[in-house]
Amino acid sequence: MKSPTHLNALRAFEATARLGSFKAAADEIGVTPEAVGQLVRTLESYLDIQLFHRGRGGKRLTPTKEALEVLPSLSEAFRSLVSITDTLKGLSRSNVVTLSSSPSVMAKWLLQLLPSFLSENPELDVRLDMTDRVLDVSAGEADIAIRYGQEVSSAGLDVIELVRDEKLFPVCCPRLLEEHPEVTGLDGLLRQTLIRDATMKNPRYPGWSEWFEKAANTNGNGEKVNRKKVSNARLEAGHYLEVNASLAAIEMAKMSQGVALAREYLVRSEIANGSLVNLYPDCAISTSWNYYIVTRKDSGENVERFARWLKENLSQHL
Repeated sequence: MKSPTHLNALRAFEATARLGSFKAAADEIGVTPEAVGQLVRTLESYLDIQLFHRGRGGKRLTPTKEALEVLPSLSEAFRSLVSITDTLKGLSRSNVVTLSSSPSVMAKWLLQLLPSFLSENPELDVRLDMTDRVLDVSAGEADIAIRYGQEVSSAGLDVIELVRDEKLFPVCCPRLLEEHPEVTGLDGLLRQTLIRDATMKNPRYPGWSEWFEKAANTNGNGEKVNRKKVSNARLEAGHYLEVNASLAAIEMAKMSQGVALAREYLVRSEIANGSLVNLYPDCAISTSWNYYIVTRKDSGENVERFARWLKENLSQHL
């Protein structure tokens, strides 16, 4: 039997035609709208046929006659694939629950809590998938995912909100603060190596420039003042150390390699045990990003039990 080609592209086309936009399709599939658009264009090139009429700017999409002709059969085919996958998952190792999260969340939150869950639920096995890639929970790539973002699409999913609006603030180790007490002032801070966590690639996610803008306009109590702003030129002239791993950014700060702009819920234990110091406790910036627990609807008793346990225990931990 001949295997189908461009299966991912066919899925992107089907979701776009059914939902009406690249963005809606991307939310359902779990990729970016740009990726969906590229898959659709690849399929059009392969088939040598136009599948959508594009409005001004390419944002308004209307399926062509040819696309509408095959859409019902294609949608039914993907529903059959999902049904078969669900059946196979139910027949195989239904006592295994796959939990996906970023390496930083796994290390800082989950690893210390999981032994308790396994002790309370000896009949269940847990498989951990530590990745910064957003796995498609609706397609069964994971049973439970801890997501971080401004919002999470709830199409076909159960979404539990853990915490809202994580804050960012500068942290360093006690030794650096002792050797460079001037770091508590903006001029002194700019003379230090500023550690950037490059895992957050979204352009709307704040960074050092947004933090300096707030710090220059508020005093220690968050009240407005007429303090001289830090110019963009001075920020660009600063010394930065960029790393694409949140855990590495935290460890570098602990090793006195610079000052990190840290995520609130990833450094709580270090602040509590004194291995890191919050240099500006009254000058944190809002990210407007939240943490969520995501599962498929009707995912089964074991997954639902684990999700409830995570919600209860993580809420106490955070």
